[in-house]
Amino acid sequence: LWNPHRCVVSGGATAAGCVESKSMEESVRVHGFRWPLHPLQVLSWVVFGGDVLVYLIICIPMIETVAAQVVVTSCFVISVIFLVVSTFLATKCDPMDPYVLRDESLFKEEELDELPYCGLCATTVQARSKHCRVCKKCVNCFDHHCMWLNNCIGSDNYHAFFVSISSVAVMIGIVLATILYQIIDLATNEGFVLRLEASVVHQDLTKEAFLVILIVMSLVNVPLWVLDMQLVFLHTYLVHQNLTTYEYITNKREDSGQGRFKGLPGWMDWIVFSRCGRRRKKKQDKPPPAEEKGATAGELMDSDLVADRTVAAKAPPG
Repeated sequence: LWNPHRCVVSGGATAAGCVESKSMEESVRVHGFRWPLHPLQVLSWVVFGGDVLVYLIICIPMIETVAAQVVVTSCFVISVIFLVVSTFLATKCDPMDPYVLRDESLFKEEELDELPYCGLCATTVQARSKHCRVCKKCVNCFDHHCMWLNNCIGSDNYHAFFVSISSVAVMIGIVLATILYQIIDLATNEGFVLRLEASVVHQDLTKEAFLVILIVMSLVNVPLWVLDMQLVFLHTYLVHQNLTTYEYITNKREDSGQGRFKGLPGWMDWIVFSRCGRRRKKKQDKPPPAEEKGATAGELMDSDLVADRTVAAKAPPG
């Protein structure tokens, strides 16, 4: 990804700075499957993979009629396919701003005057691009850095991301609806025990043991479904308002309760302000000089936002 055009010495740039830029570019995260994988990314594979297997093996055979089994299984498998495909596309995608690799000489004069300049990528970028310090690149229409996908979410993979979280909501909703049905069926229908004993998979399970499995699955899936539905509602709101998650967080924090920015109540958007899974800032982690020079006090809001504001400055002369 290193572009030799970025190493033209001009406007105070140095050869040492070019070497540093090349080193940074070599460590750019191209997509979410690049090592190292994030622990939450691996955890999601294990949890959802296990959830799918347990549901298909334990719950589906205990649905009373074959017709109902076919319908429920079909809906569940379709949701899983949508989840796997959309997650793969969102993770594999490189959402980098295409302007990063664009030759500076190709920019029009008005673009150099109006568009922001990123001191870390050493190039002019698009208006809504932000530099992600995890992926080490500017992302076009930056939304957020997703730890579950180990990738940034921008204009190129936002649709796949939204389909992914929506598919999770549908998949877990089917699981929870089946669990609720089977708990009620177990408590009210005497024929449930007969089906349990007749099943090849469940014949060694007692009624109580099967109930424990359902309860454990509920304890795992209910919190996941609630959190995921919060994300679905939040991003539906953001799409309607034509806002990115980053812009929403920035606007709400800058407003500080003054009432000019009409955001969601705290109980609906707390998840985007949560620090869970984020890298703690170390004392020795200091922003690069280019970032310190161009950003104002109002722009350096919180390093835990993961992305840095793109420096809104003109490109250096020459």
